[in-house]
Amino acid sequence: MRVTHFLAPTFLALWFSLGACASSDGEDREGGGAAGVAGETGSAGTAGNAGTAGTAGAAGEAGAAGSTAGTAGAAGSATADCSSATTHLEKIVCASKAFLATLTEDQKAATVYAWTDSKAKTTWSNLPGVTRNGPAFSTLSAESLAAAKNVAKVLLSDEGYSDFEGVLAADDYLGSLGGSGPPGGGGGSTYSAGNYHIAFIGTPSTTSDWMLQIGGHHLAYNITYVGGVGYPTPNHIGTEPKAAFTINNATYSPLSDEGTALFAVFNSLSSTQLAAAYLSGQTFADVLIGPDEYATGTYPSDKYPAGTNRTGVLVSSLSDEQKALVVAAIKQWSADYDPAIADSLLAAYTSDAAYGDTLLAWGGDQTKGVDPDQNGTYLRLDGPRLWLELSCQNGVVISGKTHFHSIFRDKAMDYGASL
Repeated sequence: MRVTHFLAPTFLALWFSLGACASSDGEDREGGGAAGVAGETGSAGTAGNAGTAGTAGAAGEAGAAGSTAGTAGAAGSATADCSSATTHLEKIVCASKAFLATLTEDQKAATVYAWTDSKAKTTWSNLPGVTRNGPAFSTLSAESLAAAKNVAKVLLSDEGYSDFEGVLAADDYLGSLGGSGPPGGGGGSTYSAGNYHIAFIGTPSTTSDWMLQIGGHHLAYNITYVGGVGYPTPNHIGTEPKAAFTINNATYSPLSDEGTALFAVFNSLSSTQLAAAYLSGQTFADVLIGPDEYATGTYPSDKYPAGTNRTGVLVSSLSDEQKALVVAAIKQWSADYDPAIADSLLAAYTSDAAYGDTLLAWGGDQTKGVDPDQNGTYLRLDGPRLWLELSCQNGVVISGKTHFHSIFRDKAMDYGASL
């Protein structure tokens, strides 16, 4: 995702639309009818710089102040020196502990859950109005907010952090449109960067297992560290609007690179391959396996297609050029994370053995083809471990405009196989 900053205020109204990609019911269903997620009132403003990656203090700026009192503005002072941390694990643990050190005792108690609490591990979603773990950004001091964003900065690659900023900014943008929020349309206090949360399942440690959650509307990071290895799934990211938008003198387009890369895979298919990959008789108002396990403490294993219901075109049957496009598309999701997390996953998902059991499939209006601006267009990569979905549905706030939902899962290692 690219972020462009503008100096002239006349650019604040600049944004571009990409057509309509409608859901059957017109609602932001986020995960096939699973329980939604908490969106709270207030606005923390557009995310600013969170400090230098690998520095666990609250150094940096917390962003321009929004409508949420006391959550944005100047960054707090650094609370820890992580300069001696060399590995990703050491850096993320240090950054996490630095964030926790900025909290009151009551806030800490509401932020850290027991490692054995499987229901807490699965308490994530992306709909406004459903309970999430941990404090909302809108309730944090400027110092704590900067430290929380620094946790995200250490966790993510530069591109991943750009998407993180863009998704939060998109909610501020929706909130700026006014109105009462869904289901009646319009923005309002339901949508805000202040409505994102951060929590830990287990205590951050280089020797014990633990999990980091950062989530809100159109974003769910669930990263589980088991045996010192980070597993970043289940992961949800979406955006409304799908087109570029401008707020607080910056232009964002989260998921634009992801969408372009995945559609390029399907656009490379021949008519025969497209026909073989088509999911006949199925319609998709949203992704198939979203937060279906919300607060249950269980895996959604029975949701994955199996047997004769698992269809598509094998990646192993594609040309080398097409396979390269598949690698590029998968990387758009996996490489949002630090290379210590991303590199081994990409290797596992794109090996010859994996490609021998990875299927491309799509749904939507077959007569119009794979069209990002068409009602119900749906793309999927279904491997022995990898599960990647991208769905188009009608905008909830911005009527008649498209927006994307995506889900990235690992069938073997969601939640670090810790439930």
